[in-house]
Amino acid sequence: FGSSSEPRACNCIGVLPFRAAETMAPKKAAPSAEKVAKAVKGAVSRKVKKVRNNVHFFKPKTLMKRREPKYPRRSVESRQRMDKYRIIQCPVTTESAMKKIEEINTLVFLVDIKATKLNIKAAVKELYDVK
Repeated sequence: FGSSSEPRACNCIGVLPFRAAETMAPKKAAPSAEKVAKAVKGAVSRKVKKVRNNVHFFKPKTLMKRREPKYPRRSVESRQRMDKYRIIQCPVTTESAMKKIEEINTLVFLVDIKATKLNIKAAVKELYDVK
């Protein structure tokens, strides 16, 4: 190998040239690193095996995050099928209905079979401005 005083190139990973290693000053370790070093130097503790008193295994409850999709699964929002015009179909104009209108001050309508009382009430309020 020759007697030159120049540092030789090394193919080893993580090895510094001789001169650079001499100039590096030792650094003080961080407090957390000191704790770890103290724990490593201490006695070796064995892991205690968990005693199971039940034959059934229950999956541990972990963090359940809400879904945050990257794109909407439907391109268009669904519209409400039961609008006010579908709920109230038409007024009833039979003799008995006319009698109710005159005597009891009550309107009579044909309504959708799937409509609830609350739906009918809201539709009448919107269409006829009545309470």
